[in-house]
Amino acid sequence: MKPDYKLVAKAKYIHATADLASELWHEVYKRYYPAKQLDTLVEELQSADAIEADIDNDVNYFLVVLGGKTIGYFAWKMENTALHLMHLYLKPEYRGKALGRDIVLSCERLARGEGKGRVWCTVHAKALPVQQFFKALRYRNLKPAEQDTGTVPRDEVVFEHTLG
Repeated sequence: MKPDYKLVAKAKYIHATADLASELWHEVYKRYYPAKQLDTLVEELQSADAIEADIDNDVNYFLVVLGGKTIGYFAWKMENTALHLMHLYLKPEYRGKALGRDIVLSCERLARGEGKGRVWCTVHAKALPVQQFFKALRYRNLKPAEQDTGTVPRDEVVFEHTLG
C-alpha cells in the first residue's frame, strides 16, 4: 500500500503536524539534546506558529497518511537552483519500509520538473543511520551546516544530490 501525501494548509492540519513533529522530534533527538534544549528546539522550529511561518515563507508541508493513519510528515522549499528537503520524519514502526526513499525520490522528480539541478538537506552529525539512508540514495556529505536561526546550537551536516 502506498501512502498519500496531504498538503498542510489549514489550521487543524498545522496543529496536527506540530503535534506529530513534537512526538517524533522528542523520539529522534532525545539522545542528542537535553530535554529543555529539545523542547526549545521543537518550539522554535516545529510549533504550530513556526510551521505557519514556514508555510508563509513558501515551505510546503505534507502529512504522510497510510491506510487512513498519519505516519509521518515532510517539508520542502523550492530555492533558486535547488529543492531544499527541510524535514522528513516517519514513526518508528514505518521506518525501513522504503517510504522515506519514495518521498525523497518524489522530491527529486519535482525538482527536476521545476528545472532545479539539485536536492539538499541537513542531517544531525551524529545521526549515522540517517546519513547512511541519504548515502544509499547517492547523496554526498558536503560540509557542516550553517545555523541560521534559533537559540539551540545544532550540529548538522549538509547532504546534496545533483540531479542528472
